[in-house]
Amino acid sequence: MTSRSIASQDQTQLATLIGRCALRDQKAFLSLYDATSAKLFGVVLRIVNREHWAEEVVQDVYLKVWNAADSYNASRGQPMTWLINIARNRAIDFLRSAEHAAAQRSDLLDETLPSALDPLKTTETGSEMERLRRCLEELNESQRLCILKIYHHGYTPTEVSRNDNRPIGTVKTWVRRGLEQIRKCMRR
Repeated sequence: MTSRSIASQDQTQLATLIGRCALRDQKAFLSLYDATSAKLFGVVLRIVNREHWAEEVVQDVYLKVWNAADSYNASRGQPMTWLINIARNRAIDFLRSAEHAAAQRSDLLDETLPSALDPLKTTETGSEMERLRRCLEELNESQRLCILKIYHHGYTPTEVSRNDNRPIGTVKTWVRRGLEQIRKCMRR
């Protein structure tokens, strides 16, 4: 058997699994996930550049595959190409999303206050940390906890929302308003 016929057999098997997913066959979905997740994770990771973001996007990709399996048409293309297109589009959508923008702001804050977040820095850093601590104390408890979870512990707004059982919009609003308040406080 040649490598070309093996690849063709794999594509046929993937197309069959997608077809069974359209019929809501969960075993087929698991088999499809096992057969393709490493490849799709790699595609997404190259676009979003962070593992935890890639994990989120890949989860969304498989949700999309589950819900749109009946739209796959084998005559239009190979199943792996269809899956990769979904992954690529989801990754690009993620980068355009508000959540990504919030994460970017987090990175910007880390860059603008790098020494204030490192407790091992100099005395000057210690005074900056003290100012930041006082500014954080001016926030209400919900805002402060959300900001600390996201900027200090590395959670995404979605994870905070899920873990604290709060609407994602509320979490994002608390973070945005809290950061504005901290910026004003740090400039005083």
